[in-house]
Amino acid sequence: MRLKETLTFSTDLLRQVGPQETFQYAWARFVKRGRTRIILIALTNPEPIPDAVEASKDHIFRFATMDELLEMQKDPELDINDTNVDQARRGMTRCLLQLDGDKLAGYTWVWTSKLALIVDGFYLNLPDDTVYNYKGYTPNAYRGAGFQAIRHHKVLELLADEGVTRLFGYVDHLNYKSRRGQAKSGYKPVGTLVIDHRRGSVAVDLKVGEDFWPGVARVL
Repeated sequence: MRLKETLTFSTDLLRQVGPQETFQYAWARFVKRGRTRIILIALTNPEPIPDAVEASKDHIFRFATMDELLEMQKDPELDINDTNVDQARRGMTRCLLQLDGDKLAGYTWVWTSKLALIVDGFYLNLPDDTVYNYKGYTPNAYRGAGFQAIRHHKVLELLADEGVTRLFGYVDHLNYKSRRGQAKSGYKPVGTLVIDHRRGSVAVDLKVGEDFWPGVARVL
């Protein structure tokens, strides 16, 4: 990042999150370069806002078929790539659609495999009652309506018969915008994953709360 871009970014960050988090960002960006800290989060009880519940009461929520995914892939705006389609075809993932009549009001993807990809080369094995919620989209016409929490609720509702009661996610500790958005959706921190590759080797430190994983969590 060039000096001018760095100063502009730092000024914006200071205005948005304050001096403490701006200092933390600068420390991690320049002093702790090569060290990644990821916050692991989980959601058990989505709390959609009443207006979102009312606005979506006539919407249909269901998992996409392969034909629908292939058709959606033709629209670049929807950001569905070959990997997404291939993983769905192999039963590793599912895409929940929110449909307003014949219009797409949004989607969210869940990784149903118990090995959740965190970053390249690192997977976390999840508890049996948990699926990884990793990608979502809302068209411009439906943004700001609070539909994300609705879709989280519907995912858990549709997967309840399979014993799923929680959604898992993660966020880089420097991504303050995403952290606040996830917190507003009801996600709670359940652990951290630190990856340090500054000295020619890779060191991994995983900490997970006993209430999230009452056994042994592993990074693979």
